[in-house]
Amino acid sequence: MDSDFHLRKVQTLSPKAAKIALRILDADPNIPAEWILALRPTLVERSSESASFGTTDWMTIAAIESPVIRRFTGRFESREQRHARLWVSSLRQESRKAARSPTAGSAFGALE
Repeated sequence: MDSDFHLRKVQTLSPKAAKIALRILDADPNIPAEWILALRPTLVERSSESASFGTTDWMTIAAIESPVIRRFTGRFESREQRHARLWVSSLRQESRKAARSPTAGSAFGALE
């Protein structure tokens, strides 16, 4: 994983976007635990000043898993919600590439 890239991107997320991304990240079984452990503290720190989730925030969280919901929520998605969804999607894409790579080895080795 390009941890520097993803950590830098966390700093550009708003506190609300970081909170949404953290919630999605914590529930994602496809992202290696080592990656989550590396990224979670920065997301927690960034999201500490965020307000509580609203209804549309929960829809964004559900939409990351379901293309049907995503088509609907995409019309109403806020900038913060979009940034959170795109950050997690980028991380998921990198996770899939690492899983397919024959030289990837352990997920922790990919952090370096």
